[in-house]
Amino acid sequence: MKTAGVVLDTWKLPVFQQHLNNAGYQYTEHRGPAKDTVLLKVRYNRMSQVSLIIAAANRECAECKSKKIH
Repeated sequence: MKTAGVVLDTWKLPVFQQHLNNAGYQYTEHRGPAKDTVLLKVRYNRMSQVSLIIAAANRECAECKSKKIH
């Protein structure tokens, strides 16, 4: 099994957690490299599958930001 690192703004964390949990991925949370960021270490077998989940979470965050919901 491989590990992907995903750095995101802290406010995006609940959205990414929901997407990753719903898809059954295991991950750990760590302090990000910059203020107000978090690092997720996501365990995966196929990058093509995990990248779809990450892209979907990111799209949802973009929609939230455009509606100023965060």
